[in-house]
Amino acid sequence: MRYRWEIKTSDTWYSGTDASVFLSLSGLDASMREVQISDPDAINDWEKGDVNHGTIATEDLGDIQTGTLRHDGSGPAAGWSVDWVKVTNEEDGREWTATVGGFDTGGRFPLLRFARTNEGQTDQIKRQKAQREADAKAKAEADKLAAKRREAEQDAAREDARLEDETLRKQRDQDRARRRARAEKQLAEEGTEANVGGAGQQAIQFRTFELFGWLGGARVPLRQVLQLDGNGRYTVVPNARVMVSQSSSEGFGLGGVPGQWSSYYTAAPSLYGLDNDKAVLASDGVRGWVLDSNFLTQIFGVGWRAAVYEL
Repeated sequence: MRYRWEIKTSDTWYSGTDASVFLSLSGLDASMREVQISDPDAINDWEKGDVNHGTIATEDLGDIQTGTLRHDGSGPAAGWSVDWVKVTNEEDGREWTATVGGFDTGGRFPLLRFARTNEGQTDQIKRQKAQREADAKAKAEADKLAAKRREAEQDAAREDARLEDETLRKQRDQDRARRRARAEKQLAEEGTEANVGGAGQQAIQFRTFELFGWLGGARVPLRQVLQLDGNGRYTVVPNARVMVSQSSSEGFGLGGVPGQWSSYYTAAPSLYGLDNDKAVLASDGVRGWVLDSNFLTQIFGVGWRAAVYEL
């Protein structure tokens, strides 16, 4: 069962948090242990006024009653103010909402108490399920009668089918042998061409580049050296620098060959406007997040590939 969660951070000053966030849920049928959550579509979640979202896969909890919400107090600005938490059953559309309306600096909000705010399609799904069960029962009876009629015909045809299968098997074996021979010949030809035209060339290796900040003579997470200007674009704060590394011994250990890309993302970097064999990550001090081409253009300009990839 998949549940979609949505959390609304308050619009008040300093209401966002940089800490890691954890959620648990309890229903009439089961309870879900606490898990860490983050918005997969946000570069920087839990900001003032944001509605962040994500999904959780767990057993069917039934009608959701209560839950817990907390943060671990990490990051430079850990305090957090939350308006509400909403959970939706993606299978039938049922929705529950818990009002929080409080600011927390100690790490844990009061117990979440959920109320049903959308009935979804539960009645329709129950009717469809009952109809499917009735149709399946009728079909099973019909199949049972048809199987008895076919049994006599199958006995007579079984020997013919065996002979036909034997012939087809021999043909498949011959086809596989011919395809194998063609493939081996093609590989041999391609290997010869590679040796002639690509001598000394190395295979392309997947690399992860990491961006981090340098402020006051110390390494810091990238977000601490960036600020939003009046046009909603990121700029570097005064007396700070953005550093680029492809080594696991620098920054927060995300860079390298292949680096830590696969620890956080399964999609190819090209989905984010990057080169397919070159990922770009930054750390918030706890986990890595992707820096797409639009973000890199704001920091380095249209020539960001030369600034990032050509170290």
